[in-house]
Amino acid sequence: MMATSLKHEAFHKNLECPICLSLFKEPKNLTCSHTFCKGCLETLLESRGKLMCPTCREETSVPGGDAGRLQSNITVRSLVEDVETQGKVCTNSNQENESLQGKWNKCGKHPNYDEDFFCLNCQKYVCSMCGMLEHEKDAHTIIEAGEHETEQKNHVEKLASKVDAKIRNVDKYSTFVGDQRKRVHNIQDQLNGEIDATFVELVEKLKQRRTVLKKEVGYNLGKLKTSLGDVEKLIRIQIDEIKKVLYLVKDGLNFSLQTEALTAHKAMCQQLEELLNQIKPDEELPKRTAEEGERIGFRSQGSVGLQLGQLRQNNSKSWVLRTEAPLPDGKNMTGMVISPTNEMAVGCGEGGIVIYSSEGIIQDTVLKAVKVSALHFMPDGGYVIRDTDNRISLYTEICEKLDVTFETIEGEYGGLTVGKGGIICIGNSVSKSIQVFKPEGGKAIREITCKGFVPWQIVAMTSSQAILITNVLDNDVHVINNVSGAIIQRFSKDDYIPYPAVCQDDSFIIAWVKHYLGLLSIDQYTKELKYIKNILTDFKIANSRDGCLQAFETGDIAFCTNDRFYIFHETWQ
Repeated sequence: MMATSLKHEAFHKNLECPICLSLFKEPKNLTCSHTFCKGCLETLLESRGKLMCPTCREETSVPGGDAGRLQSNITVRSLVEDVETQGKVCTNSNQENESLQGKWNKCGKHPNYDEDFFCLNCQKYVCSMCGMLEHEKDAHTIIEAGEHETEQKNHVEKLASKVDAKIRNVDKYSTFVGDQRKRVHNIQDQLNGEIDATFVELVEKLKQRRTVLKKEVGYNLGKLKTSLGDVEKLIRIQIDEIKKVLYLVKDGLNFSLQTEALTAHKAMCQQLEELLNQIKPDEELPKRTAEEGERIGFRSQGSVGLQLGQLRQNNSKSWVLRTEAPLPDGKNMTGMVISPTNEMAVGCGEGGIVIYSSEGIIQDTVLKAVKVSALHFMPDGGYVIRDTDNRISLYTEICEKLDVTFETIEGEYGGLTVGKGGIICIGNSVSKSIQVFKPEGGKAIREITCKGFVPWQIVAMTSSQAILITNVLDNDVHVINNVSGAIIQRFSKDDYIPYPAVCQDDSFIIAWVKHYLGLLSIDQYTKELKYIKNILTDFKIANSRDGCLQAFETGDIAFCTNDRFYIFHETWQ
């Protein structure tokens, strides 16, 4: 049935005059064999003084200047008469044409013609005659009005997609804020429980003191909960405002976008873009607020003075295991990187990227058919992936593959990283080199020779031209200049395999692992390459053969072996 409809539509289209886009009326042949309505040819002849074919520009001699004396196309005329009398034109096509005919205004200069074309230079609707007689001679670009309308719809759809992506990210942030508020609330409940447990032992005389302490807890932590609640309300207000403007933008497509309406519609689209850019959640604020609550503790005083106890500030912190979970069945980690939305993306050699929340919960698995060898995020939020066949590919943040090719060295393997301005660095373990590419792809803009070491995992420091490189030859970390390749510094520990990562403040951390014993240690260094402190010492993990280290924007640290995922969290003691 669909094939028949398409045949009818094509048949009907071939019986339309290319000038007026209606069924031929008194069809006439030109010398070049192209056919047009007699009336359309008379209009052309009258306006230009000679008859040039609108399709191929070949001139036709007109006997006595009378278009009616040109040879008639009897075959086309007969077909048109059959169509008009028997009504065999596709019903769907008729309905579409009727809808379009009623949609466009009539031309002021040519009342018999609809303004069903759009001039991109003049930014206005025109009829076919105005387009051919006035705009085309000035080399203006004329497109069908329907095509222009489609472009406007596509623009709004892309804008709506960006809105949906932003709303999803802000919703995640809202959930994160709510979790931190619940975290403060849980602290309050815990403190109240400790107070109650002690109070029961000290009889009725302590009730008044208990009330005083609870009010103090409620006052101190209530301010923090109110603060986080205000953040949540602000987020919802911003989302509601975006949704309202998006509704107006979408609703505007239901009306004919003439000159004034078109201007207003573009202004609303611009307003929506500005609202999207204004939302920049402060990931650190909820965490700092919750940590302020964690610093408030309760110390029991037993029966001394029947005071029950008092609140105090905790002043020391330590790192603890927050999450430990196996990777999904059949998945082995080949790379890990933090996303712009503070989620951890774990690439798998069998195919796919597993997305974890900052709580260690699997959110999604994307690009399931891509066998990942190494991965990173571009500044725009898209993926750059090195697959197991040593192909480098770029994907958008919604996982659409971009048409970009990188000329890598055949037969290589190794890591990759993204530095300032989206510069992509590819490590080559066979040739002991690092290729540097622009995001546009093509050939490498430079190649760095690795002298005395073999690159594996590589991490760019965004505040400088330094790259951290895991050397599989000696199991140490080299810091090199990403332009000259000069070695700046080297870090090593006997019997440990290192895995470096860069933090949000551009300090960096190195995980030192004894895989055969299942021991993990982590040290932190400044961006000036100075030792700061030890974070973990010989923490027991499952025996493994590989590893990758990353830091969340919130400060938590993720470490992933070939088959297990860990998150470590710093807390007050």
